[in-house]
Amino acid sequence: MLVQFGVTNFRSIKEKIVLSLAASADNSHERVLITQTGKTKLLPAAAIYGANASGKSNILLAVHTMLSMLTGINSQLPKEKKLPYDPYMLLETPGPTELEVIYLYQQIKYAYSFSYNEDEILSEYLYHWPKGREALIFSRENGRFKFTENVSEQSVLASRTPPNKLYMVSSNEWNAPQTASAYRWFTEKLQPCDEHITPEATSKALNHPRNDQVRDKILNALKTADLGISNVYIDNNPSNQDKSAISIVHKVTNDAGDTEQYAIPLEKASVGTQRFSSLIALWIIVLEKGGIFFVDDIDASMHPLLTKHLVEMMQNPEINTNGAQLVLTTHDTMLLNLSFLRRDQIWFVDKNNQTLSSSLFSLWGFSVRKDENIQRGYLQGRYGAIPFFGSGV
Repeated sequence: MLVQFGVTNFRSIKEKIVLSLAASADNSHERVLITQTGKTKLLPAAAIYGANASGKSNILLAVHTMLSMLTGINSQLPKEKKLPYDPYMLLETPGPTELEVIYLYQQIKYAYSFSYNEDEILSEYLYHWPKGREALIFSRENGRFKFTENVSEQSVLASRTPPNKLYMVSSNEWNAPQTASAYRWFTEKLQPCDEHITPEATSKALNHPRNDQVRDKILNALKTADLGISNVYIDNNPSNQDKSAISIVHKVTNDAGDTEQYAIPLEKASVGTQRFSSLIALWIIVLEKGGIFFVDDIDASMHPLLTKHLVEMMQNPEINTNGAQLVLTTHDTMLLNLSFLRRDQIWFVDKNNQTLSSSLFSLWGFSVRKDENIQRGYLQGRYGAIPFFGSGV
């Protein structure tokens, strides 16, 4: 489970910003909190608001970048290839980008961080708290490594790690037990999904190894959403390659009062239906495995009540039984309601007019009454993070 994510010097983000999913002292909606090890209480969801071009998406893109360097295309770069370095540009000499994450996995707390420029990894460290006390697993600073276990063996692995590759990656390629568990959290739990919201994602989810159970849950969710869907068909070997592998079924009552069924390819449904179908399919998978879901512009092409329904699933401990979490960006102010979200679940991104750099802050930092109309206050500019319109045409 995610405790916090931090990023420094990345795109519009100049100074370090930290998104925390650790519950504050707010005593509202305590039922929704995720508890592990009896002490740590975490938020099931965090909603990020802000004007267009304020930097909301850059926070999620930073998560994508971290994951790509650990498990994706940027984890296996040839020595001569550049790293995905995209720093805050309004500096004569941009410094390193730094990404860091604190998380819980199998009842153990981990802290992992690395900094880099376009050519090399400049620093990297991994700590854990196996018995509630901080302990270093490894650190790396300007090419020099430090280990606390199996020093000679890990030193050999470090010598085989090129400058543009993370030691977390190379140590797992060589099955080093010291980093194995910490690394699995990235492969098993993190789910950035914006590029996966497609009919193909729906098909993959419906063909999950636990197909029957997952399929039933997805189908039930589609029916509950009142999209007029009564069933879903999958053709894993379509004869016509232009034909969708997924069809949604609608029941229609004709003039004689008889019920007829019509199947249409998913890609011919409305954009909102396609998006919700793909989202709910991924949603069920994340809920099943207790993952962390990152969704940019969750409300795109969807009715606000559908968006709220998706967030409600994460907020409901009877549905979210495995500690799944959601981080979303949105412009849907319908969610800005303290009867629905806690103050520490509502975040804002604002951009400095002089430096054009993004800052991130939570509603928890404001003095607001429990009955305050947060939606109205936000639209009136009370918390910042809204567009400003000049006097021009």
